[in-house]
Amino acid sequence: MTGCDERATVAHPHAHEALGPEGFLRALAPFDRLDDDAFAEAVASLEVIYVPAGTRILERDGEPSVHLNVIRKGTALLSRDGVPALSVEAGEWFGLPSVLDDARPEFDVDALDDLLIYRLPGQVVHRLTRSPDFAEQVTRGLASRLRATSRATDAEGAPIAAAMAAVSTLVRRPLVTLPRGADVGEIARTMRAEAISSVVLSTEPPAIVTTSDLRDRVLAEGHGPQTPGASVASHPILSVDESTSITEARVTMLERSMHHLGVQRDGRLVGIITTGDLLRSDASSPFHVQRELATAPRDALASVPDRLHATVAGLLSGGLSPLEVTRTVSMLTDVLVRRAMSLAADELGPAPCAYAWLTLGSDARREQTLLTDQDHALVHEETDDEGVAWFHAFATDVTDLLALAGLPKCPGGVMATNWSGTIETWRDRYAKWITAPDVRALYETSIFFDHRVVAGSLEVGELDEVVRQHRGDGVLIARLAAAAGTSRAPLGLFHRIRSTADGTVDLKAGGINPIIALGRVLAFEAGSSVRSTTDRLEVAVEHGALARDAADELTEAFRFFQQLRLEQHQRAWRQRTELTNKILLEELTPTRRRHLKEAFVAVGRIQQATIQRLGGEEVSR
Repeated sequence: MTGCDERATVAHPHAHEALGPEGFLRALAPFDRLDDDAFAEAVASLEVIYVPAGTRILERDGEPSVHLNVIRKGTALLSRDGVPALSVEAGEWFGLPSVLDDARPEFDVDALDDLLIYRLPGQVVHRLTRSPDFAEQVTRGLASRLRATSRATDAEGAPIAAAMAAVSTLVRRPLVTLPRGADVGEIARTMRAEAISSVVLSTEPPAIVTTSDLRDRVLAEGHGPQTPGASVASHPILSVDESTSITEARVTMLERSMHHLGVQRDGRLVGIITTGDLLRSDASSPFHVQRELATAPRDALASVPDRLHATVAGLLSGGLSPLEVTRTVSMLTDVLVRRAMSLAADELGPAPCAYAWLTLGSDARREQTLLTDQDHALVHEETDDEGVAWFHAFATDVTDLLALAGLPKCPGGVMATNWSGTIETWRDRYAKWITAPDVRALYETSIFFDHRVVAGSLEVGELDEVVRQHRGDGVLIARLAAAAGTSRAPLGLFHRIRSTADGTVDLKAGGINPIIALGRVLAFEAGSSVRSTTDRLEVAVEHGALARDAADELTEAFRFFQQLRLEQHQRAWRQRTELTNKILLEELTPTRRRHLKEAFVAVGRIQQATIQRLGGEEVSR
């Protein structure tokens, strides 16, 4: 911890009561990072003391603490000028800033009830900080610590060995190139001789010709073998560095619907990998699922949930960032939606006019997990009653097919069966929602502001323009800020995590939703139409509406919440229990519980400051 914070780490109050002092301390970060010799020194110097309730342990501006105090049982209270600030519970500590800097305490520390404390002498703590891992954990900020620990874990929270093979391992032959003047006949002969599906032309920058190009741009267009290869080639070649992980390469190719990806070494193209290479590298690759979804018959949709869960399990165990996992899930969901639409159109015939199918909410932001329901809408051109009936039948069939594939219907009815109409109808709806004085209604309709076109040719960009036109409306921004406060971090008195009666905390309601709402209002203030929550936070920094440190804390808290959420979903899937966004606090490791509490505190602090700055509290009164 840095600054004036006198606490440092969190554990579940009862998680280690059966452990002795050595086992208890070893379970706490950063003591778990110490080598055996350093840890043995810490244990040998440990004092166990009893402090009666009501005792003043440290006094603000008093003598510096000469001990690091780790609470084994009980609760202490940090306060300033008689105003309570923070509780320090079992597994947390206090006195570290005072010990490290020989500074006078910035808080009064009192025993709320009888305390059992493990004390480490200051000189021992100073020696422990010579360990880089220990020093980093006690001196760096929250965002950095969350970033360092946001990695794949198994169901019990233990780190998994990341299967993060570099994409360079898939490059098994030298790059095949031809001169820039090669014609398509020579290119085709080279592909046949080398048994490859692409050739690189030595242009500047290099260009690529694939078998698909020969089919679609040469044969299908009636061109002959003398056609210049450069006229049908694609450039520049999208490439990644050879150190890029295979899982990251998968996401890049999935997102862009690519079949070939360049591999660079020191900025120079050294190879081409294909979707076939990725498929062969991992039988559980999302490319398998993508292909299956794109051609799945109606009677195969019921197997989709298990296929998606298996894919997510592979991505998590491969070490992929939780935000990249949710992006992959969103992309695969897009494929599923398009397949459902194709199946529905096969039954109903062609659409009567141009349209756009909009996905809403988390899927529109590409932040979807496998615990989600359907949120979508339909925009179409002017049509007659028969055309309106066609679109309703179309939306009904698509919705039913998605439900069969494991996406439940939205309990609130936010689906294309209820929300469709012309662009003029939608423009009027947006204008009405934006100008409505009801903050709660604004929060509930904000899902429509997060939209993305999944299929269809109709242009709907003017819906974003309706929103942008109100960017300078201070009253609207204040109402959006107030709406952003509808979801709050589950913190009680003295920043204790407030769990439900069964000891659980809802990660989505208390952690993810507040960050999403903050990103939305900050992007609105900046006049930006970006969708991703983390991109919105970056826009806010560029706009000067959010400090760099605050954006980093929110981004890493968002990543951490999503990691815990995805792991919870995976446990439930393996155990065949109901998927939920709630986690049981007592199942968290001490370090994770500390990070959860600190992340909630950071979100609540930044949320409150943003709402105040934008006038949201005045609107709420």
